[in-house]
Amino acid sequence: MASSKEEKLARELADALNDMDSLAAYFGFVQKYSESFLRKTLQKVLSVPEDQIRKTRGALFTYLVNQNGYRNNSRD
Repeated sequence: MASSKEEKLARELADALNDMDSLAAYFGFVQKYSESFLRKTLQKVLSVPEDQIRKTRGALFTYLVNQNGYRNNSRD
């Protein structure tokens, strides 16, 4: 069962990335990865100029989490 802190972070990520449609995916990330890793990744994504993003900020965030998440960022 998810904590309210996890739910709040998932909503914060979805809101920052303007991607509420993918809230379930962000919720999964929050349950799997550390908060510090997700916040660092979010800052990296938000620092990229809009014209350098091929699809969406949400897609870039998902890509970076999936590419870098295996490097000791798991909550296990």
